Amino acid sequence: MTRLLVYFIFVLSGAAGLVYEVVWARQLVLVFGNTTQAVSAILTGFFGGMAIGSIVGGRLADRVRNPLRLYGILEIALVVVVIATPITFRLIHEVYRGAYGSLEGSPVLLALVRFGLSILALAPATVMMGATLPSLTRHLSYGHDHLSAAFGRLYAANTIGAIVGTLASGLVLIELLGLTGAMLVGAACSLTAGLVALALATRPAEPELAIATASDRPTRSKSAQRTTSPYLALTVAFVSGMTSLGYQTLWNRLLASGTGSTTYVFTMILGVFLIGIAVGAVLFAIAQTRLRNPIGLLASTQVGVALLALWGLVSVIDHPRNVDPIQAVETLRSLIVEVVPVVLPATIVMGIAFPASSALVEDRAGRIATTTGQLLAANTIGAITGTFLIPFVVIPAIGSPSALIALALVNCALAVVLAATRVSFSPARVGLTSAALATALALIVSVATPGVVRDPGAARVADLRGRIDASTEDEIAAVQVGSLGNSQRLWVTGTTMTILTVDARMMPILPMMLRPESKSALVVAFGMGSSFRSAVRAGLETEAVELVPSVPKMFGHFYPDAAQVEAEANARIVVADGRNHLELTDKRFDIILTDPPPPVESAGVSVISSLEYYEAGRERLNPGGVMMQWVPYGQSVDEFRAHVRTFKAVFPHVLLEFGPGGYGFLMVGSTEPLELRDDAIRAVLERPNVLEDLSSAGDSPESTEQGWLNRVKENVMAQGTDIDHIGGEGPLITDDRPLPEYFLLRRLFGPPSPRAGPDNIAQLIDG
Repeated sequence: MTRLLVYFIFVLSGAAGLVYEVVWARQLVLVFGNTTQAVSAILTGFFGGMAIGSIVGGRLADRVRNPLRLYGILEIALVVVVIATPITFRLIHEVYRGAYGSLEGSPVLLALVRFGLSILALAPATVMMGATLPSLTRHLSYGHDHLSAAFGRLYAANTIGAIVGTLASGLVLIELLGLTGAMLVGAACSLTAGLVALALATRPAEPELAIATASDRPTRSKSAQRTTSPYLALTVAFVSGMTSLGYQTLWNRLLASGTGSTTYVFTMILGVFLIGIAVGAVLFAIAQTRLRNPIGLLASTQVGVALLALWGLVSVIDHPRNVDPIQAVETLRSLIVEVVPVVLPATIVMGIAFPASSALVEDRAGRIATTTGQLLAANTIGAITGTFLIPFVVIPAIGSPSALIALALVNCALAVVLAATRVSFSPARVGLTSAALATALALIVSVATPGVVRDPGAARVADLRGRIDASTEDEIAAVQVGSLGNSQRLWVTGTTMTILTVDARMMPILPMMLRPESKSALVVAFGMGSSFRSAVRAGLETEAVELVPSVPKMFGHFYPDAAQVEAEANARIVVADGRNHLELTDKRFDIILTDPPPPVESAGVSVISSLEYYEAGRERLNPGGVMMQWVPYGQSVDEFRAHVRTFKAVFPHVLLEFGPGGYGFLMVGSTEPLELRDDAIRAVLERPNVLEDLSSAGDSPESTEQGWLNRVKENVMAQGTDIDHIGGEGPLITDDRPLPEYFLLRRLFGPPSPRAGPDNIAQLIDG
């Protein structure tokens, strides 16, 4: 019973750990931004603290008499730290704000600051989290279990808990309770685990809890003793961590292509990933007692992972389904068909490999926790390496599909080393070496043969008989430019971001008509560059912020004068996270406009449509300035109303206007009254280039000054008290409650809400 309780509390610990990781990553993105550099710093801080904790905790656990009591104390202390993290993160934010202004032009120094602050923010908690596995491994290893058996079972239990934490936080907790509520649920799990551990630690020592001496420790068989190789074990643990995080990163990119990249896509991939790891760990725990040749098993797992990764890439990823990202629930259902066959088989094999490396270390009294900590640290350092190398070095150099091939080649190389140098039985050595080399050859041939390995976004366009004119991939996303039929397109991660519509050109012009004296503008989200170009050509001092570095580079494919526009003295493009830039810049603007990437459910979009974002925009506006938010069709009426009432909660004066191209709404807010006067509209239309820009769009409904004056006034949908009727009563979109991204339970079990459109939105005014 005691042993089962120990496994149970480590399941709780694993669940809490994943909840913390999900919540903290989201909260720290608000501090550092949503760039790959910032996310990498956050993950490095998380994994770095875990690595330090596993080493230090391992040494400490070998020195205490009761490691179970140590574990209980760690879990309870962790609860205190977790509850204090919001305060810690706010302090970190202020420090980062102070450093940002002077280091904005020095990206390397700014990256170091982010890394250092991430360590400071996460280390108190993650160091304690990293120390838990060595403590429990030592506890269970004294008695009937070898280190390898205890390690494998605890690793499986913790991974099962991680599955629960991933699915619970991503599918239920954040939507129902928000980020803070989800974190408190995680803290309750840690507290329960700690209290149960302390209760068990006060019981009289059972055989498996008693401290054993070297003489009464069970011994390995001679064959097992001959395979002991601590350095090889650490190497396998390192490669396992590097490749597993690398595969997860690449699968996130490749499988999410074309889905709109909702948070549920990543939750699903991570959930299946962890299920596979858990199944593999359980299989190893079952087979561990009969294991006679751990090195042969490890070599086989490396070949197996490489083969399965290649199969998933060529058979599934290279033939993506065409999905409508607006139909989010249907997209998730169809994605299961791709995620399970690609991720599950490979991760089952990965789940065998890491715990199997523990069979190569010495099972020596007095070193149990230390050895466990070293293995975990090597695995975690490998994960950090993969987190950095894959997005920053490998993907920009060769692209995601080829990067996956490169990781599989690493698996093959390790298999060759293991088989050729360590497997003693000659037929097995020849067989495993031949299999690894044959797999490596298949990988090289597949990537060298045109058309075999393709980016799924490009493959999807080809299946739709579209044309791609340019394609690239950076550390953030894959970006393609081309056309479907007669329509030019910009695809980011396989999803159409925008088209050349008059709606985008109107985005800076409508605020100017409301404030004709405006001189400066901030454009958040570059897209095709339409809004940026219109603002620059209208004479505004214009700063555009874009998250994906490759997107502004495609500007010239849509506008022949792109280079000339970029060279204008009043034009500036910044590659950064728009929310982060808005909060940290010391500049003020007359106009701030935001064009969130579609669909509205995309991961991270809530941070540029939340109450806190609008408040930050209000603080960066000059007196009387206006903020414009693009709200596309496609979401439900209830979700549209949440956007309106959140915006209205910040700006007392709001005007809602139909986009002239018919794709959505332009929502404009200010602290001062808003009025569309004929003289102001004409003054803006008479500015150089304005009438030409509006009228030359392919879907422009007007071509004359009078026509546009009439159209702008006719398209006013609501303002004043009508905005209150549209917004209604209900929850606001906040950083803690990112409603647009977490919608599954509402859409499955909530009252039905039709898709927002001109007619049913207009009905809200009367109701």
